[in-house]
Amino acid sequence: MPPKKQQDNKPKKDKSKMVDDKTFGLKNKNKSTKVSKYVQNVKEQAEKAGDRKTLKAKEDEKARIQAKKDAEAKKKDELNELFKPIEVIQKVPFGTDPKTVLCAYFKAGTCKKGAKCKFSHNLEADRKGAKKDLYTDDRKKEEDTMEDWDQTKLEEVVLSKHGNPRTTTDIVCKYFLEAIENQKYGWFWECPNGLKDCKYRHALPPGFVLKSKKQDEVKEEISLEEFLETERHKLGANLTPITLESFTEWKNNRKAKQDAEAEAARKTKETAVKAGKNLNLSGREFFEYNPDWEQFAFYEEDDAAFDFGGLTDHRQQNEDQNDDVPAVENLKIEA
Repeated sequence: MPPKKQQDNKPKKDKSKMVDDKTFGLKNKNKSTKVSKYVQNVKEQAEKAGDRKTLKAKEDEKARIQAKKDAEAKKKDELNELFKPIEVIQKVPFGTDPKTVLCAYFKAGTCKKGAKCKFSHNLEADRKGAKKDLYTDDRKKEEDTMEDWDQTKLEEVVLSKHGNPRTTTDIVCKYFLEAIENQKYGWFWECPNGLKDCKYRHALPPGFVLKSKKQDEVKEEISLEEFLETERHKLGANLTPITLESFTEWKNNRKAKQDAEAEAARKTKETAVKAGKNLNLSGREFFEYNPDWEQFAFYEEDDAAFDFGGLTDHRQQNEDQNDDVPAVENLKIEA
């Protein structure tokens, strides 16, 4: 058996005695502030002297928690930097309390001003809006498009949507006019400049006339004679005018050229057939280029139907003639 572990018989020092020993002989322990601080530090060191492992574990745990918090904060900052929205200066209409307007950065989760921010950090502020009209069905507005409006209806919608003009300029918003001209204006149309921030007028200019579908469908049409005359002028001046004589001469020359090309092609094909070349010939061309086969052309003149029965009889006659010819076997020629 292994030897027993020797027991340490040395008495453990009392922490209070250690403090008394280290502060023994100091004068004015309770009167001097400097001496009192020294005594307090000695007491703390004596209390911590026996718990180094516990203190080390606590310090490590504290450092681990702090490192975790720092990592989470760093990750959050990186995500905010990656997905942060485009910074746009938030504007407030004249006479409006900023505290009644929700902070756009707070809504996106990027506002760092806290209580110093002049805008509201209450999400309920953004939910406050106009009361819903219980006597109006909003689904009808989705079906009510500009295609079915007339001049009076358009003016009514513009007045109800934008109200009285708040601007001092007489210039009409170009986006407003483009939406009306392209028939994109409606109950849910929004100006790219902002419905409340746009400084131009959102009202129909005086004398504006809404074009109907029938007016859009009516297009200026020209006759065929006018079209040909227009295209003729586009050709230029250095050309020969067409007369009956020049047209007849051109037509005869073109016909002669086509006939010559057809005759040359026919002769080329006929020469190839006589040379024994395999060409893709039609039935008519086959008999035209082989006059010797005309006696085997079993067809009627009216409907040009080929008689396969006559062809079969002709083949049978040839086979019978071949059978009548005696076979010559073991023929020897002596010199």
